[in-house]
Amino acid sequence: MTLNEIIKIQSVIDKRAIAKDTIKTLNKTVYYSKSKGANIAIGDMHIDHFLRAFKIKDYQKKSIDFETQEVIDQQKKTLSKIKRLLNEN
Repeated sequence: MTLNEIIKIQSVIDKRAIAKDTIKTLNKTVYYSKSKGANIAIGDMHIDHFLRAFKIKDYQKKSIDFETQEVIDQQKKTLSKIKRLLNEN
């Protein structure tokens, strides 16, 4: 059973719609599958595979949040511009 299927079952049991951010997370967050050699959406992962792949201790060592990486990249660009401007003066 995949995470997407579990969330659908939960919505029926709870008689509530699935939160939009939950759907977005399941569809947009990807995990690199070594066996498939490709990124797969976590919503498509079976629960047991998800739990193995995302053990908190191991996952923290292996991954970095994409938004955090974008911020880091933007800060590096800004620092490069500042250095360039300082060198011009």
